[in-house]
Amino acid sequence: MNGAHDPRTLRSTSMPTLPDVEPADASMRSVDDQILELFFDRAPMGVAIFDTDMRLQRCNKTWTHFYEHYLGVGPAYTAPGTSIHDLIPGNEESVQTLVDAALGGRVIRQAAHRVTIPGLETFWDVVFAPLYDNGEVVGVVDIVTDATDRVHSLRRLQARIATFTRVATAMSLDQPLEAILAGIVAAVGETTTALGASVVSWDSAGARPAVAHADPRLGSGLAEALADTWSRPEMPTRAATGSRVVHRRGMRQAILDNPAFALLRPYAEAATWEDLAIVPLVASGLSFGELHVYLPGGAELDADDEEYLVALADQAAIAAQNAELFAAGSKAAELEARHRMARDLHDSVSQALFSMTLHSAAAARHLESSGLGEHPAASQVTELRSLTQGALAEMRALIFELRPGALAEEGIVSALRKQAAAISSRERVDVVVSAEGDVPSLAPEAEEHLYRLVLEAVNNAVKHADAGRIEVSLVVSEEGASLLASINDDGRGFDTSRPRPGHLGLRTMAERAESLDAALTITSQAGRGTTVAVTVPLA
Repeated sequence: MNGAHDPRTLRSTSMPTLPDVEPADASMRSVDDQILELFFDRAPMGVAIFDTDMRLQRCNKTWTHFYEHYLGVGPAYTAPGTSIHDLIPGNEESVQTLVDAALGGRVIRQAAHRVTIPGLETFWDVVFAPLYDNGEVVGVVDIVTDATDRVHSLRRLQARIATFTRVATAMSLDQPLEAILAGIVAAVGETTTALGASVVSWDSAGARPAVAHADPRLGSGLAEALADTWSRPEMPTRAATGSRVVHRRGMRQAILDNPAFALLRPYAEAATWEDLAIVPLVASGLSFGELHVYLPGGAELDADDEEYLVALADQAAIAAQNAELFAAGSKAAELEARHRMARDLHDSVSQALFSMTLHSAAAARHLESSGLGEHPAASQVTELRSLTQGALAEMRALIFELRPGALAEEGIVSALRKQAAAISSRERVDVVVSAEGDVPSLAPEAEEHLYRLVLEAVNNAVKHADAGRIEVSLVVSEEGASLLASINDDGRGFDTSRPRPGHLGLRTMAERAESLDAALTITSQAGRGTTVAVTVPLA
């Protein structure tokens, strides 16, 4: 990633990747002189000659250009007479080793010799060799080639391989999806010059994001803002799969200008980034989200950067896909286990309870016919019969709850009557369920919400109202546009104007009503019972 002013992204002085052509005038000089001139002034390596005190005597244009490029100095900086240690201060120890070898009559070569410059670390392939006159060392020639790009590229590659391996290992260790995505966001921050990254993940059906994670440098709470933004119906949850990396220039301003990104506006206002690179999370041709990479204005991604980000995005997509498949498998296994338990309960315990009910009824009749109706044993048999009938009602309600798809198969009215029978038997409260007209089937999720909401209201009446009778009614409006579910009790009631902290049941009912787009009203008065009414649109 290339930036204009970040020293970490400053390009080295390596040979240009595109041809750099300039004219070569015809020369009348000897071939040897021409070769010497080309080597000294045109070769892509810096050449400098020092005396034995290591003061500069002469250098070529490339050697001077190195200083201009990295230090931002002019040609005067490399004027003859300047000490080598003044040219690159702070590197005396490492440079002196090279100087001593050359002054001792030896040629020393070193690849990737490290030279520190304020704010930047550079690397050079160097040759220091002695210059002789009449058999004596009279100077040193220094030949250098800029290896900064090569070393930094190798380091970046090594870091990316290590990071990628770490992410892959996390996946093999069955880490949670949240941890894997957090690792991928951290990887972008550690191994690129991006200003940050975030991931928004949704399931393959394009539902509400399962996970969103963001680099802390981008602002606290951004992950939640991203998840809430992408959960809105108007937001796309289908990443474009045509191009693996999509560049959005001026995305920060676009967020500020677009009302759909209202939750992200505070983060954009405080941001130092301008552009966004979007990498879709795609696995098996399905979209699982997006990786967002935040860049300075005008920053570029090179081919290596794009390949690396795509590889990370692929890991994120596979992790999201695996999480979805695992959840589906777990749910299927759970449903199968519940179905098996329901079948076992029906075949064993339920049948035993039914048999006990029949036997207790027969015993009661036998005692009555034998003239022992007033005997203490008769009251005990009657109590046993009542207990077994209650247990049987509870068991039927439990079997209904355990059976996958039972609500859709039997309908909400039948389901509520089973629960009413169980509650009546258990709590000694009359719970009556009635329905006017044909109650239509709702969408499975909606019917589940309404079923749970009604049960929550009934249970609240049992627990808190000290009710003796609870009536549940389901009525379809005359025009068939809505279904009214009402729950009335004759309990103690309460003041609806007073806050009731800690009553999670009321909040749960409100949340379920909101999921149904239903109108929920609660009418109550101290000493006069409570009515909960839910109007569900059928359209």
